[in-house]
Amino acid sequence: MSPRKSGDWSPRKRSRIVVLRENGLSYAEIARQVGGNVTTSGVRKCCLRYQETESILNKVGKGRKKCTKAVDDRRIKRICIRDRRKSSETIRCELGASGVFVSSRTIRRRLVGFGLRGRFPRKKTFLNKKQRVKRLQWAKEHIDWTEAQWKQVIWSDETKISLFGSDGRKYVRRRVGEEVHPDCIQVTTKNPTSVMIWACMSADAVGRLHVIDGTLNSRKYIDTILKPRLVPSIRDLFPNNVRFLYQQDSAPCHTARICKQWFTENNTALLGWPGNSPDLNPIEHLWYRLKNLVRMRRPSNKRELIEAIIASWHHTIKKEELQTLVASMKRRCAAVLKNKGYPTKY
Repeated sequence: MSPRKSGDWSPRKRSRIVVLRENGLSYAEIARQVGGNVTTSGVRKCCLRYQETESILNKVGKGRKKCTKAVDDRRIKRICIRDRRKSSETIRCELGASGVFVSSRTIRRRLVGFGLRGRFPRKKTFLNKKQRVKRLQWAKEHIDWTEAQWKQVIWSDETKISLFGSDGRKYVRRRVGEEVHPDCIQVTTKNPTSVMIWACMSADAVGRLHVIDGTLNSRKYIDTILKPRLVPSIRDLFPNNVRFLYQQDSAPCHTARICKQWFTENNTALLGWPGNSPDLNPIEHLWYRLKNLVRMRRPSNKRELIEAIIASWHHTIKKEELQTLVASMKRRCAAVLKNKGYPTKY
């Protein structure tokens, strides 16, 4: 038996009709007694179907036949797989040119049936072939690292936090004509107040945070971040000269000759890092968490924004969150290998 459709009577109502009929009531009397959308002809059809099948469910095969054949459905799927950005209207025109005439809505239903639903694409960093090869090599080298080894890493990065940051795609409830009602619009600014920050973390705690003033170059990176922020963070996160690795991305100000010389002179071992790989850095997820915490404090100017960032970073983030992020490194490496170097879900 086929499943019940949205406009069909409920099994309870059908059972009641059958029982009333067996008690000797006429079709018209049953329709009046049950009420609602029940008609005399509908009662008759329900009773005759029960006499024929001894079931109150629908017969298999009832309803309008599909306007496409199985070969057409497979072709619709192939066209979509070849170019995921093709609209249903474009696919409809392509099929029409070969003599298959269906509506755009039918094409969307077929694609949904294959599990190909329309979704907003995620924004990911572009990776060229050379970068993908390096990511694969890095993932292969670190896929077997233990959780204890990942806990020896100090993760670092920079990010920008704006005063009027995006809250993502949001919906509002409005009536006709309320498109520009103050409660129904998303306020934006041309040049929102923002600050650039640098910070670091390990699996056990967060390190020092620095608000970057102006453009960051290699000399400024050493004088304002490495010496006054990283060195104290190392003492806090890895006391008693415990071995550690420092992670940084491949930005030119990080990999300059004077920076490499500073790391050598200060016995700071670096974790090799493939370019354009924010999905491999667990601190990226911490930035998302930090921005939400800052947004909840509702700062109204740059000073309040900086205060909210510092307070949220040092007093709200928990050790359990950091351990969960660092523990995900094995899964991140596996995802890179599975995607053959392309961006992952992280």
